[in-house]
Amino acid sequence: MPGNSSTETSEHFGIPAHVPPELVRDFNLYQFPGSDAGIHDAWKRIQDEWPEVFFTPHFGGYWVLTRADLLEAAWPDAALLSSAESVGIPPPPKEVPPLIPIDSDDPYHRQLRAPLNMALSPKAVQLLGEAARELAVSLIDALKPMGHCDFVEDFSLKMPMELFLRMVNLPSHDREGLISLAATTTHSPDMDKRGQAMKEMFGYLDGWVRKRTEAPGNDLMSKIVNIHIGDRPLTHDERLGYVAMVMFGGLDTVGGTMALIAYHLATHEDDRRRLVANPATIPRAIEEFLRRYSIPTVARSLTRDTEIRGVAMKAGDRVMLPTCLHGLDERRYKNSMTVDLDRCPNDHMAFGKGTHKCPGANLARVEIKIFLEEWLARIPDFTIASGANVRYLSGGVAGIKNLPLVWPTI
Repeated sequence: MPGNSSTETSEHFGIPAHVPPELVRDFNLYQFPGSDAGIHDAWKRIQDEWPEVFFTPHFGGYWVLTRADLLEAAWPDAALLSSAESVGIPPPPKEVPPLIPIDSDDPYHRQLRAPLNMALSPKAVQLLGEAARELAVSLIDALKPMGHCDFVEDFSLKMPMELFLRMVNLPSHDREGLISLAATTTHSPDMDKRGQAMKEMFGYLDGWVRKRTEAPGNDLMSKIVNIHIGDRPLTHDERLGYVAMVMFGGLDTVGGTMALIAYHLATHEDDRRRLVANPATIPRAIEEFLRRYSIPTVARSLTRDTEIRGVAMKAGDRVMLPTCLHGLDERRYKNSMTVDLDRCPNDHMAFGKGTHKCPGANLARVEIKIFLEEWLARIPDFTIASGANVRYLSGGVAGIKNLPLVWPTI
């Protein structure tokens, strides 16, 4: 099994009195058995071998829901599960502002999302898609003659981050430093390093937020920092947290998903050739990739005492929601570990559900579609480099650390 319950674990971490000892598991979201060799395989073992509801004492303690029906019910239930506190795993340092609007509840949450919804409307996403396609073509054309690349370093982190920098009008030369800070913040198992990277990220954004507040332009950052909630402007901390949330959301989830899709196509020739021969099937394929390779894990806090599957929980308890387990559950999807490009319907939860469903879902789909169209048109035959040791990333957003690809250049 990927872990176990034990008296030693309970005594070491301090288990709340209302938590049954038999439901305690020594589970660390950032380092758990098998996660670096195959993150979704490791999660699937947990789903198959552990209780449908268990408790991890790491980072102050979380209940973890492991079944599709529980996740479907929990995600939209904002009356029971609050997003205003302890959404991070672990909660961020006290010096760091909340990442709004994700770290907020309605009606405040809905008011905050208004400018983001406008910035990511279908018409706006169409225009952003043109910029994304330009970026993708430029990156791929530069890589193609080489016959090899590290897909993560050379493409899947660069494209989303560069698009974000254009959206908020930040210097392109800051990209590498921001990517490094974001990776440490999202994936490092060292909590001190995570906290320091988060502080540095907010320190970088602080000056830009102040500039756009005083002298706004037409970019997304200017629109965000100058909105009003009711009759009042945002505070500086609200502005800072909002811009940081948009950046994290646009980088890790899209880049990580692209890398997982690229790995799948590099190791499943039939699926790759099918998409190369029939590009019109790419949109449906994307939905199946999103189901099979979902990567975010979020947390909420209970607003009242409740029971889930007969397990008594207390108000204030934190609940972890791994979206990947929705797509991997055999009770919900037949042959869930198999990518079936004809699967339909495919009502996955890769972007969540309810009021907190990801506002960037449409843009993410467009970026992934452009990546597949342009990459497969230019580099239709690619595999994993011989002897490569591909390692996965766990944490609040899963992904792949490195992906060495090779392809013929003739």
